[in-house]
Amino acid sequence: FGVIAGGGVPTNDFARKHDLIFRYAKGAAVTFNVDDIRIPYSTDSTERLNYTARAFRGNKTYDNYSPNPKGKHPEDWWVMQPIMPSSKERVGFPTQKPYALYERIVTASSNEGDVVLDPFAGCSTTLVAAESLQRHWVGIDIWEGSHQLVVERMEEQSWLSGQAVTFTNTLPERTDDGEIAAPFLRVKERIQEPEGKKMSRAEMYDYLLSQFGSKCQGCDRDFEDSRYLELDHNTPRSDGGLNHISNRILLCGPCNKLKSNTYTLSGLRRQNKKLGYMAKTV
Repeated sequence: FGVIAGGGVPTNDFARKHDLIFRYAKGAAVTFNVDDIRIPYSTDSTERLNYTARAFRGNKTYDNYSPNPKGKHPEDWWVMQPIMPSSKERVGFPTQKPYALYERIVTASSNEGDVVLDPFAGCSTTLVAAESLQRHWVGIDIWEGSHQLVVERMEEQSWLSGQAVTFTNTLPERTDDGEIAAPFLRVKERIQEPEGKKMSRAEMYDYLLSQFGSKCQGCDRDFEDSRYLELDHNTPRSDGGLNHISNRILLCGPCNKLKSNTYTLSGLRRQNKKLGYMAKTV
């Protein structure tokens, strides 16, 4: 669905005020509490319904029709006021969205007692909305200060104290044998890695530097500082690529981003040549 918000207006184009939010469900049985998120009818709609007091469907007429007292079924686009720079709600994140947006999403998609997970919970707005709506919640973020921000926002509402928010920076133990999240999307079967001592990432990095120097294998550019190079796979892990040194390469940041999980090294080099990104040869 889309969210229409405020913002600047370009002089030579349409105003870009439409953000898209994608919704996913694990199966056909989904939670959608439409009565909890209905919106008021517009003035024109109310006048029209009060005037006709009838509803038509096909060639049948239904008398004594009246609009839903809770409001109309919302469209898949919402008009919403953005967070103003001086708003007390703002916590400093450039990507922060209004609390009202998260409140509507959590209300529509979950019930009291359900668990709400936000794996990018830096500004903690999802967690605040979940707590206010009596949902359980779990937040994850790479920023070390996210825990303290959660506590501060909860205490502002007099909901939870710092002692009531459980925090851990210990990674959970994997129970999936290191498999990718959606193995059915793989196009190649996973191959057992060769036996013997496994090299660490640092050892692989140093070994490749000793073989090729500080050169990106994707665009042939030399770098004075090897810190600009990143360790990556030749055949992506999503296609069954090994973590073995024989499947490792060093790429610069732009090449690593372009390669992503789409190309092998040869495919990346072909794409670089097509786009004119290869280093110029003298």
